[in-house]
Amino acid sequence: MEKRVLLSVFLSMAFLLAFPLAGYTEESAHYKIPSPDASFVDPAEMPKLLSPKLLPNRHGIKRGITEGFMIRQSSITDGKIVIPPAGLIYFTFGGEYFSNLNGEPFVIAGKEAIWIEKQEAVLVKKDLTVPLHKPPLPLGEEGTIALAHTYFNDRYMGVRRADFKYVFANGYTTWGLSTIIPSGGYARTRSAIAWGNLQAEGMIIPPPYQFFGDPFDASSSYYIAVDSVTPQGIKVTEAGAAEIVWFKISYKKPIVADDVAAGQIVPIDTYKVKVLSVDSNLGTADIVLLDSNGKVLAEKTLGPLTLETYKVKNLIEHSMVTRRSMGLDYENIRIQLNTKFDPVWGPGPVKLMNEAGDFVPLPQVNEVSTFHGGTVDLIIYDDVQKMELRRPWREDPRFVFQTAYI
Repeated sequence: MEKRVLLSVFLSMAFLLAFPLAGYTEESAHYKIPSPDASFVDPAEMPKLLSPKLLPNRHGIKRGITEGFMIRQSSITDGKIVIPPAGLIYFTFGGEYFSNLNGEPFVIAGKEAIWIEKQEAVLVKKDLTVPLHKPPLPLGEEGTIALAHTYFNDRYMGVRRADFKYVFANGYTTWGLSTIIPSGGYARTRSAIAWGNLQAEGMIIPPPYQFFGDPFDASSSYYIAVDSVTPQGIKVTEAGAAEIVWFKISYKKPIVADDVAAGQIVPIDTYKVKVLSVDSNLGTADIVLLDSNGKVLAEKTLGPLTLETYKVKNLIEHSMVTRRSMGLDYENIRIQLNTKFDPVWGPGPVKLMNEAGDFVPLPQVNEVSTFHGGTVDLIIYDDVQKMELRRPWREDPRFVFQTAYI
């Protein structure tokens, strides 16, 4: 019997394809992992699919990409292998903290692509009870991140403690969190920075700034406010988690247009990009997108992009406002400033990775190099494709994309 497949893609996230058949009532494999004693295929036996490959981003910095597949929760009936809905997963795994503006490599079902942009959100659910040792409860529709209650202890140091974890649709679990309820008290996790600020429930788009304002506390985008803990389960007042709504890729390499002066036109297929003005000091460029007849389709001021932009760690990566200011999007066209550095994530002094792949302390960087004496460097994509999460994959509607931060 045909089963719906999960396409799982990781790039600090994962995409899965899963399709329940009409009228088919077999339990879904969502949120479940393969059996501990499951068979596995050695990557050496399928080198084209399972072996890691190194692909460069736009700056020539190589990234590791791994493809693979998973069959989970299957059984044998009448001599045939039966795979439940969401039980077959294709996944592609990339590097964590890739930048959205650096032309990072991406692979979908063996097809090389370029990662361009994503829409982040915060998924919030209020007033739920998460039972102990039961299937995870999705915070939204099936396929979104779910909560699972994994441990209960009411005798340790005289307090009630419960452990829980967030579970993605592919069965992968993220950070485990603990909560302790003092006698007669009310508790919330340390990272509940947004609790009390969010009055809405559901998928909040865009997420409140505080969720991605501090790159050093990843758990700040996963939080829980607990009312009470019992041997039966955790009564949750409010829980939230980071989510992805859509992402954009291109299967074609971009057009690189360096040193474009004010008044100059760059042709792109049936469109034209005209630079109206450039301000090197402010790090901005006014551009307009024209059709083949010269009609204005869209216009925007790109930037500002200065050294100050790079000084705030991961601002380009985590701030959607900053990222969107760098580019103009129109249908399948994206025009963006040619960012010259790859900000390095992590604690310690701010460093930038230059186009040679070397780490450069910020004090040694004297210019952004996107602007040169009144001209601007642009990157133009003319094959932008938008992939919506938990919706059928256009190339094979039996598959549905899912995502998971890891």
